[in-house]
Amino acid sequence: MTMMRIRNLLLLVTVLTASVGLGVWALQSQTPSRAAPQPEGAARGKLPQGHVYACIVEQPDDVNPFTASSPVAQRFVLGMTHDTLLDRDPATGELRASLAESYELDGDGGGCVFTLRDGVQFADGSPMTTADVLFGWDLAAAGHLTLGFAGGAFARIASVGVLGERRLHVRFKDRHFAALAMVGENWIVGQRQFFVDRVAAQARRLGQPVPDVATREFAVLLQQIKRECGPGSGPYELRNPPEGGGTWIEGQELVLRRNDRSWRRSARPGTWNLAGFRLLFRSAATIPAALAKHEIDWCMVRDPAAEFAKHPELEADYRAVSYAYPRIGVHRATWNCRRPPCEDARVRRALAMLFDRQGLADRFPQHAGVAEAFALRGSPEYPTTPGTKFDPAAARAELRAAGYDPVGGKPLHLELLVPQGSAELDAALAGFQDAARGVGIDLQVRQLDFPGFVAERARGNWDGEIAVQALAMNGDPYELVHTDGADNIGGYSNPEVDRLAEAARIESDPARRAAIWRELNTAVQRDQPVTFLLQPRVQMLFNRHIEGATAGPLGMVPETMWVPEASQRR
Repeated sequence: MTMMRIRNLLLLVTVLTASVGLGVWALQSQTPSRAAPQPEGAARGKLPQGHVYACIVEQPDDVNPFTASSPVAQRFVLGMTHDTLLDRDPATGELRASLAESYELDGDGGGCVFTLRDGVQFADGSPMTTADVLFGWDLAAAGHLTLGFAGGAFARIASVGVLGERRLHVRFKDRHFAALAMVGENWIVGQRQFFVDRVAAQARRLGQPVPDVATREFAVLLQQIKRECGPGSGPYELRNPPEGGGTWIEGQELVLRRNDRSWRRSARPGTWNLAGFRLLFRSAATIPAALAKHEIDWCMVRDPAAEFAKHPELEADYRAVSYAYPRIGVHRATWNCRRPPCEDARVRRALAMLFDRQGLADRFPQHAGVAEAFALRGSPEYPTTPGTKFDPAAARAELRAAGYDPVGGKPLHLELLVPQGSAELDAALAGFQDAARGVGIDLQVRQLDFPGFVAERARGNWDGEIAVQALAMNGDPYELVHTDGADNIGGYSNPEVDRLAEAARIESDPARRAAIWRELNTAVQRDQPVTFLLQPRVQMLFNRHIEGATAGPLGMVPETMWVPEASQRR
């Protein structure tokens, strides 16, 4: 097969973890989750073991469980090597026990008692202790370390008390319908002694005193440990010691090997059957060659059926997979509300009219159509009012009302940021450029690789940006639209939206919460701080020899995957 024949296959960083919101304040005790369907032979432990699962991703810049923040590190590395107190059943999406074998909410819903699983070992054979579990909280409480995704747990906590050898009482900082999920799913446990020893070794090399865990000096040295994650208790392990001989070859690949000491396989028979994971650090241009050699197990495509029609030889090793799930996100344009011209809602509404959203949806029919909210289409929180239509004439009139008129010598100057590499974003940009030119907008576009895009966005010297926005794991749009939201990148501020976002967070009833979010989404639709473009679906080619691979509420999760011996990759 020639490589040029499948050059249009695109890379997708598959989302392996996501979650759905729980009405925590309505719960009074642990609710047992339904058991995931077990593959035939799982209960007898007879599923084939083996196969190194491979994919092409960007190389993570940090795999320290306490400081890492990239999706690749969280989902493809630490999600396999380390455990959290709670996780999600991939078949049902329900919250379930993990390192905490049970959990019980306080009567007022403001805290929880976690009972830790007995007999858990790290990959190096040492027992997991309460001190290991508390290590992340100790770092957060000291306040000197810049935490990564683990900070999502500790930011929600007011206090932690030790009730016994394996019991912790956690009080939440404030009321939130998903406080239990946010704490339990983000509370990652790493081996305390490993990092204490690594920091001590660094201090000695620098001729410094060995610092205490609670000090700023400890945090500074710990922040520098980026290429090691230490032994975890997850089903796989990463070995990358400073002296060499590990399984991470910089710029080439990172391999996770099976951790036979993991508690998960005995607690959940039939799970984690794969021998390991190989993350290949290659450009998207190398995907055709990898497919031709069957070196990878999945890749993103625009239209699986069309690819098979053009390249029938792929069907021997790959099958088409198409699905959506709660965290898949939206394609959207975000406007910088912190400065002119986009601080004016009239300008934002005019700019929204310059996107032919229906035309975009027609061009990419494999997706789920035009997007209207930070939610999946058809969900109860979706607005019922029609969205903005493509109407350059109306946009021109709106801009004139806002004081921008090229004929009168005052054209609208607009600077737009767009990341490279997405056919959908490229198409949205091209259509917007044509429409903007037609109404006399002086448009400057900077299309950058993703690291450059993120860096420029952080500087704030832009008027709009077009990108893909992931949705919150619990469905809460607060961080995206509230004045104080951590991911409110455009600086949007509306007292009504703030009130609704705050009310939804303390609403225990899912139906009432959805109604509040629908009202919030309708207000955002009216104000246009964000112009929603397209509701995507995952479209991929997936190794047809992998059994037990089903898309569920979390996407494609490898927990129950297995491969017949004859088809295994070593």
